Amino acid sequence: MDRHQQGPRAAATILAATREVLAEDGYRGLTVEGVAARAKVGKATIYRWWTGKETLVADALADTYTVEEVPDLGDSRAELTAAVRLVLRNYTGHAFDLTLPALAADCAAKPDLLDGLRSGFLHRERAAVAATVRRAMERGDARGRLDPDFVHDVWVGAILYRRVISGDALTDRVVDDLVNLVLAD
Repeated sequence: MDRHQQGPRAAATILAATREVLAEDGYRGLTVEGVAARAKVGKATIYRWWTGKETLVADALADTYTVEEVPDLGDSRAELTAAVRLVLRNYTGHAFDLTLPALAADCAAKPDLLDGLRSGFLHRERAAVAATVRRAMERGDARGRLDPDFVHDVWVGAILYRRVISGDALTDRVVDDLVNLVLAD
């Protein structure tokens, strides 16, 4: 049975508790037992709706990311800048933003565990970026024919690399550089 039909308040409480534990203890320190205690529910309630830690965390993360369409402003640079900033907010705007790489690493051998995150968030974010990139291509403002999904992946990769690996700042210059990867000179 769908957790949102059976107990939307309980599901929301569990997802909120999951995010709190992530923020405090990180992905490696999160346990289903700890989330259950924080949410004041039994472990069985969690296991009724999620198969384990990975699916629980994926849903908790998907629930926090925002996806909004970038409106047609008639200005490819402004639209692409808004799209990069949307992606940037999603991957840097939370106390638990470093959780995603750890989750992906744990799920590498079990890609179906990330299905909730993909369907609940990633596909929608990719679609929003793709629409923006396609408009730039249609206007003749982009560097030839680009794969909009690849553009999204490059943006996310650069942001996560700076956030997780290099520690380099995510400045307005980075936003401009990511936009310039798409725009023709």
